[in-house]
Amino acid sequence: MDFHERYAMGPVLWSKLISLTGTAFQEFFQDLMSLQHPGFVDVSTSGSLGDLSSDGLNLQGRKLYACYAPEIPGAEKTVGKFNNDLRNALEKRGGSFDTFVFVHNSARGTHPSISVALTNARDAHPDLSFELVDFRHIRDWVGQMERRQVEDLLGVQLPLVHETTVGLHEMVELLNFLAAQRIPADSEMALDAVSEDKLVFSELSQPSQADLRDAMKACPEIDGYYRDRADVTERDEVAARFHREYLEAKATTSDPEQMLLQLRIYLAGSMTPLPAHYRAATAVLAYFFETCDIFDSPPLGWRSSMGGQAL
Repeated sequence: MDFHERYAMGPVLWSKLISLTGTAFQEFFQDLMSLQHPGFVDVSTSGSLGDLSSDGLNLQGRKLYACYAPEIPGAEKTVGKFNNDLRNALEKRGGSFDTFVFVHNSARGTHPSISVALTNARDAHPDLSFELVDFRHIRDWVGQMERRQVEDLLGVQLPLVHETTVGLHEMVELLNFLAAQRIPADSEMALDAVSEDKLVFSELSQPSQADLRDAMKACPEIDGYYRDRADVTERDEVAARFHREYLEAKATTSDPEQMLLQLRIYLAGSMTPLPAHYRAATAVLAYFFETCDIFDSPPLGWRSSMGGQAL
């Protein structure tokens, strides 16, 4: 799918997933994986054998998948389901997988209790790897598919008009957090020479460079936000998503201003934001710019004609 199609897909997929629970979610996930991975085997139940504690196997990656999408989510029930599925998988399919993947339909990240259960499982089974898959991962996978495949999977035609799109659901809390911050206008973020060179090397316009440089003073706030998150992998997963989206933008346009715009829409949607939320989105973009997850860094030894000073 192209840039606009991926953003049109987001809210359609969201509406689809929140309506799926139990077996319906499991079947949706199996359809998705069958399209994505040729080595995926969607295990169905068979008489008294059941499914032998597997909702799917990826033969190439030796991964076993267990799906869970309750009508009423709860951390205690989710942890119980995770532990029970893992125990049964080891009893009935031990030796047939190297990675246990727990799939759920939450868009809110990993609950602290679930992260503890995951850590305990890793300690108890050092010979196995563990992964969690939620709405964010499913959205990223679907975004890599062709439009026809996505429409078949979702059972609807994607919107043909793309004037309004929504951003990343998992970033709403961070954007609201930043929008509520009161960072003094005269506070400064000391940029090193590498960051200064990168601003010039990006070939962004002077106003865009100035906006990013000013927004970088919120980087410590964003660092603190991610340090306090229960899901310690959240920051790295978001960074990886921004990097992939940057590569997509770079493949579709050579205009750095258009790349930055696509990243902004990816983050916060296309609706005109309030000033505080616009500044918050700019701060997030500046953060991932400064950490080198978006836009290319200059080659080693590169210096601009301005002596490394941003325009």
